Amino acid sequence: MKKISILILAVILFTTCKEQGPERWTNMSPAIDVAKALVKDYEDGNWEGWSNHYAEGAEIHHNSVESISWQQLQEGLQADIANYSNYGFMQGEDKMFFEQIIDNKGDTWVYLWGTWEGKMKGSTDNYQIPVHLALKFVDNKIVEEHGFYNRSAIDARLKEMEDMKNADEAEEMYLNHA
Repeated sequence: MKKISILILAVILFTTCKEQGPERWTNMSPAIDVAKALVKDYEDGNWEGWSNHYAEGAEIHHNSVESISWQQLQEGLQADIANYSNYGFMQGEDKMFFEQIIDNKGDTWVYLWGTWEGKMKGSTDNYQIPVHLALKFVDNKIVEEHGFYNRSAIDARLKEMEDMKNADEAEEMYLNHA
């Protein structure tokens, strides 16, 4: 009985003293700080700072299985925000969530959930769009990014505005030649 008690005690002591691996989930980390800085640089229009968060050759997937470069993403974001008098993510602890996980392969991912909002120039249209980003990090640089959001209301409004502009130009051309 004494030997069994010592054996059980040794097993308990061994299992509690074994070296712990990295924490597999957290909501505070250097990678999360980089993700927060990425959002701030986007909102501030600090494209040099924004681009510094990406590793060369990073693969970006936004609503697509096809990848683009961070340079292509930057060009697209800049073209898009030109349509807004103001834009950004809703701020506050209950408005934007970040978490980091280390997956079974040992890869570090930061997940962001937030609501993007913007007011379109030349209109009273305000948009709020839920956004999810999954950012894979190596050496505190983003090497892979997956973004998911629904732009259909914005795209429909932009098309409508373009159609109205084209109709006005066609009418002006007709009146000038009549």
